[in-house]
Amino acid sequence: MQTFLDFKELLQTSDDIVANELSLCYKRSVELMGPQYKKLNNSRTVSNLLRQIWEKDQIEIRESFYLLCFSTGLDLLGFQKISEGGLDAVLVDFRILFSIALLSRASSIVVAHNHPSGTCHPSEMDRTLTKRIVEAGGLLDIRLNDHIILTETSYYSFRDEGLL
Repeated sequence: MQTFLDFKELLQTSDDIVANELSLCYKRSVELMGPQYKKLNNSRTVSNLLRQIWEKDQIEIRESFYLLCFSTGLDLLGFQKISEGGLDAVLVDFRILFSIALLSRASSIVVAHNHPSGTCHPSEMDRTLTKRIVEAGGLLDIRLNDHIILTETSYYSFRDEGLL
């Protein structure tokens, strides 16, 4: 059943009434249906994928934060750069991160950021951020599979190191 309201009558005005509308949609890219995007189930294959999508000329310049969204079968549904920061920090807006994960119908995610300094070890802020993403994802039933820190020559996996 639909109800139609005549706002002009309710507001006693003849002016047009304009309402802002936000429309979001998810369309699966044909590019992500190749075999290289299927069953991404370990940190090595995910870090290799991240190196393909990362802006190569920026990895040693500024921190960036990426989101990878996965199906139940660990097939890649999509990826998005969430934010770009400075030399040694990047802000992450959870609303943006999880709206993308929800929109892509992800059952799990991997997050990643780089350390331009070249050190792979996570900072205390990295550990806190990871913990908060796990907690927020738990509320939405979206699992954090891994948090990967990239450098020019290597990577660090929170999952591999037992921190997830």
